[in-house]
Amino acid sequence: MQHEITVNDRFPETNEENIKAMAKRREEYSLQRDIRAREENEAIARRFERDKEKEKE
Repeated sequence: MQHEITVNDRFPETNEENIKAMAKRREEYSLQRDIRAREENEAIARRFERDKEKEKE
């Protein structure tokens, strides 16, 4: 088959350096995801507080 996929074509060789690099990328991604989630949650909380204040008026 012309379009047969082999593991080495799509994934780098599994060695200690590549494993450390993959772990670092996952850690950086997780950190950025957590920061973004916190910012979005804070924005939602501020919006709810504003809505509550408007309802009291």
